[in-house]
Amino acid sequence: MGSLLTKVKAKMSIYAHQKVQGLLEGEYGSVFKGRSMDFDDLRQYVPGDDVKDIDWKATARSGQTLIKRYIAVRKHNILLVVDTGRNMAAVGASGESKRDVTIMVAGVMGYIAQKHGDLVAMVSGDDESTHYLPLKGTSEHLERLLQHIEKNTRLDAPSSNLAKQLDYIARTIRRRMMIVIVSDDIQIDESYERLLRRLGAQHELMWISIGDAGAGEEQLKGKELYDIGDNTQIPAFLLGHKKVIEEFIVVSQQQTTENQKQLGRLRISSQRVVGEADAVTGLFKLLEKQRYARR
Repeated sequence: MGSLLTKVKAKMSIYAHQKVQGLLEGEYGSVFKGRSMDFDDLRQYVPGDDVKDIDWKATARSGQTLIKRYIAVRKHNILLVVDTGRNMAAVGASGESKRDVTIMVAGVMGYIAQKHGDLVAMVSGDDESTHYLPLKGTSEHLERLLQHIEKNTRLDAPSSNLAKQLDYIARTIRRRMMIVIVSDDIQIDESYERLLRRLGAQHELMWISIGDAGAGEEQLKGKELYDIGDNTQIPAFLLGHKKVIEEFIVVSQQQTTENQKQLGRLRISSQRVVGEADAVTGLFKLLEKQRYARR
């Protein structure tokens, strides 16, 4: 069995040149350079300080502009939330397995976190089970996470139900985390909104979705397609019906746009990734959005 982490790093060098990788690492550092939530003391404001840190009550009492100083942290806690249900074993928009794209996304995120000395954990699962792999900061641990995704994301696995993994986190994880959710193009309904609001009160959330395959994808034309839910073949006459394909594309785009709007209302940065080739740039865009969202 080859090292998945080694493959991820090799693909990073193929899909993104050193400058892009450097930008990703820099963006990660900008988002995670923060501090702990532990208040230390006050000091006088100087140009360049974040105005959000101003203690207005202390400023009013003293007559000087004072900001809160926090205890710096050396390590951050990154929690990958990965859907390993049957849905993620299907073909994605790029023609690649969504499982492989997920491994690439999780691998890049974990690798960058590890390079910054941060700790990575993972919650994964499907409709029948949820697994928690605790925080660690080693390459061996990251390899185990990726191997777990590969092993458990199968066509014979139970169907996906990300709500169960999110509920598990809400019930059991008390430590503040930076949560990075990796799923496919699921619809964010009211039940998801309630869970995400609950999680957002304690954790910082980001969402990256792996694009589903559509009947109109060029690389899938002429191939037999099956519904991942019940393994039934999609009739060829539907795949060749121009009007049906056009309507499918419109509905899919509308759902993607609505999901992004809903996540935005919940103050959750999100990004859609199509395939392995845009994992690095997709994560860069996600982190960039998160940095601006914090302002």
